Amino acid sequence: MPVRAGVRQNLYECTQSGGRRAHVDVDRRGEAPAGGASGGRSARGRRVDSGCARSDRVGVTLAGATAISANPPAIALVPPAVAAFGLLVVLVGVPALAFLAFKSIGERSFHGNALIGWLRIASIFYTRYFQRLRVEGVELVPQRVGPEGLIVVSTHGAGLDPVSIQAQTPVPIRWMMSAEMMVPSLGWLWRRLRIIPVTFDSRDASALKTAIAHVSSGGVLGIFPEGAIERPPRQLRPFSGGLRLILARTKAPVLVAAIDPGRPTERAYDALWWPTYPTLRFVALVQPGPTGHDRDTSERIFRLLQEKTGWPVTDVELPPVNPTVVADNLAAYLGQADAHDTARG
Repeated sequence: MPVRAGVRQNLYECTQSGGRRAHVDVDRRGEAPAGGASGGRSARGRRVDSGCARSDRVGVTLAGATAISANPPAIALVPPAVAAFGLLVVLVGVPALAFLAFKSIGERSFHGNALIGWLRIASIFYTRYFQRLRVEGVELVPQRVGPEGLIVVSTHGAGLDPVSIQAQTPVPIRWMMSAEMMVPSLGWLWRRLRIIPVTFDSRDASALKTAIAHVSSGGVLGIFPEGAIERPPRQLRPFSGGLRLILARTKAPVLVAAIDPGRPTERAYDALWWPTYPTLRFVALVQPGPTGHDRDTSERIFRLLQEKTGWPVTDVELPPVNPTVVADNLAAYLGQADAHDTARG
C-alpha cells in the first residue's frame, strides 16, 4: 500500500498463521524494503510492535485518506413535500419578513410613511458624515408634540436646511416652501412630504389657512419666514407677515433655529452634492401665553436670532418670482395635466 512520501510510517499486517505477528517496515519513501516482513529494525525504517484485533470490517486511516466501513449506515432522506415546503418558506417567507421589518421601521421613523421614514434615517447619516453638520442646542427639540402642535422657525442659508432640521427632529415636519423652488422632477416627493406651496401672491391666503389648520390639529409646521435663501449669506432678511398671522391663530410652541450654511454655494441645491460643513443651532423654544402668542412674538423671534447670530440685517429686495416656473412646478406637484390653468389663476 503506497504511503505519502517523506513521512516515516509503519504498516502492520496482522495474521493468525503460526500464532505470530508479522509486520512490514515502511521507509521514508513510503515503500517496504526488499524482503517483505522483517523481524528486525531496517536502516531506513523502524519497527513498532503493536497488537491488532481480529475483525471482519476494519476502517484504516492513513496519510489523510480513510477507508470507510464496508457497510456504511443508511442516510435518511427528506420527503419531497417537506423539502418543497422548506424552499417555499425561504423564497417567500424571508423576503416577506424583511419587507415587514423595513415597513415597520420606516413608519416608526416618520409616523406612518415608510418611504419618507427611511429617507429621514438616511438623512441622519448623510448630514452627519457627508455634510459634516454640527448641531447645537438639540436638547431644546421636543421629543413629543402635544395637541397644540409645533412651529419650527429657522433662518435659510441653503437648500440643505430642511433636510438638516428634519434629521434632528423625531416628528415629521410639514414645510411651507416657495413654489418656484419645487422642481418638477421631485413632484412625487413634494406630495409625499405634503409640502404647502407658497406663490407670493393672492393664492397664499389658502396656503396660510392650510398651515394654520395643520398646526391646530396637532401637526408640526416648518417655515422660513425670510421668504428666500439669504443672499449674501449670513445676513438676516425681515420676516414676512405670514408668520405673524400663523402665530396669532395658533397656540403652538415655536422652536427657533439658526443655520450657518458653512461653505456657501451659488445655487440652492448645489449644497446637496458636496460637503458644506454647516452649523445648525436651536436657540430657543418659545412657549405661548394662556391666550396664545403676543402680537409681537414674530418680532421678538427676529431680534432673538439677530442677537444669537450677530448677523446684520439686509434690506435688499427679493427678485420677483417667475410665474411660468411657478405654474410648471405646481402642475408637477398636483400631478394633473390641467393644473397650469389653476396655477396661473
